[in-house]
Amino acid sequence: MTNTASPTDELARFLSGVPILEGVSARSIIGLAQACRRKKFPKGNYLFMQGDPAEAAFIVRSGSIAIILCSADGRELLINEMRPGDCFGEIGVLTSLPRSTGAVARLNSEALVIPAAAFLTAIDNEPNLARRVLKTTAERLRNSSERESALVFLDAEARLARVLLQLDQQFSEDGYVTISQAELAQRTGMTRQTVAKSLGKWRRAGWLVTGRGRIVVLDHARLARLGQVV
Repeated sequence: MTNTASPTDELARFLSGVPILEGVSARSIIGLAQACRRKKFPKGNYLFMQGDPAEAAFIVRSGSIAIILCSADGRELLINEMRPGDCFGEIGVLTSLPRSTGAVARLNSEALVIPAAAFLTAIDNEPNLARRVLKTTAERLRNSSERESALVFLDAEARLARVLLQLDQQFSEDGYVTISQAELAQRTGMTRQTVAKSLGKWRRAGWLVTGRGRIVVLDHARLARLGQVV
């Protein structure tokens, strides 16, 4: 006779490997597994919108989720990118305030949706989880401060150069960066037209090569000086 793991057991195994849940008791892991539900989000679909009530926390199971801030003039700025194992949306649950950002699937994705009551119960019962949530929040606030400083003190081309170098370092094994001009605009707070103009100028100068949503950085030193990257 073959033993087949239940859906709850499978979710519990996954949750036990999530970084923010490291050290959480088996009892709390089982409680979260029983309370959460799996939900698929096709590319481009929103998990929640800015201003929505915070009714759940999320953990990415597969794909990629972009955290988006919308400006008064309708532009979108990419604040963060969540990958498998990342938890997000927990701050709204803890504060009971409306969502300060939106979340949209950058790829076909699946997430675990943890109701607010279940997440708060785990926080109450698990000091380790509370500390990890605080640590994650502090790291994200620090990163947000760095992005805000770039928006305030760097001009548009400097911000674009910095983002390109960061992406190039992240995907250096592939030799190129796969990203659209619209996504670059989201990451830098620029318009798509301004991104296209800057990329065209740098391409003509021989600093990079572009084509079909791919960018190959050729002159890292010049982009680094432009982006004030040390």
